[in-house]
Amino acid sequence: MQKLTQMTAAGLLTIAMSTAMAADSMNGTTLSEKGMTLAVNGTASITVPNDEAQMNWSVSAQAKTLKEATAQAIKTMNSGFSQIKAVSDQLKLQTQSMNSYPVYSEVKGNQTPKIVAWRVSQSLEVISPDIDLVPKVIESVNGTLALDGLNFRVSDEAKAKYDESLYKMAVSDATQRSVWIAQSVGSDASKVQLQSLRFSGANSPRPMNMLMRASAKSMMDEAMPVPDIEAGTSELNLTVTAEVLIKR
Repeated sequence: MQKLTQMTAAGLLTIAMSTAMAADSMNGTTLSEKGMTLAVNGTASITVPNDEAQMNWSVSAQAKTLKEATAQAIKTMNSGFSQIKAVSDQLKLQTQSMNSYPVYSEVKGNQTPKIVAWRVSQSLEVISPDIDLVPKVIESVNGTLALDGLNFRVSDEAKAKYDESLYKMAVSDATQRSVWIAQSVGSDASKVQLQSLRFSGANSPRPMNMLMRASAKSMMDEAMPVPDIEAGTSELNLTVTAEVLIKR
């Protein structure tokens, strides 16, 4: 169940005075004839379940020649690629990089190091719109590729569903703060005018309960168990800066 939280106790309040405030009594202040302009921040936060997974797979091969190492890496990656695609057509695959570099001999004295081998690596990103597919992908690759990282997040489609709530909550927070300020300087809600709004937001994933990093060799040495996946939640945040005029 999603948890809605409106953070009304926190937020940065920046006040830009258009005119000086005159003293009214020892314990209070009043506005000048021209009133006061200020910038008030309103915030909103919604905790939602992650519904999308990002997996990063890689392969590394070493051989005496660059040609041999490249061929080995490509063959292994193609095999893993086919295994992942066979799990579901919902999965989105994208090659991220392919690198090669020489392996040098140990340097002795003033000798110039020589190239004794070549190492080639290739990486693949897999996006799953269904969390339940993640363990199936891990099981299907089963030692062909190395899993370098697994992250969970909220998909763009899911984020769009919460836009209305976030905007309403943030604006409500900013306007409520503006009224409190107006009341504190001897004015009231009817004399608060909203002049402009500026929005900024962020998606903050919470720590997940499962992160796997394993080499292809270690997974091949023993049967690969199917991991239990807990995708966790993320916080969708929105901040609004309201430019406000408080009249006297």
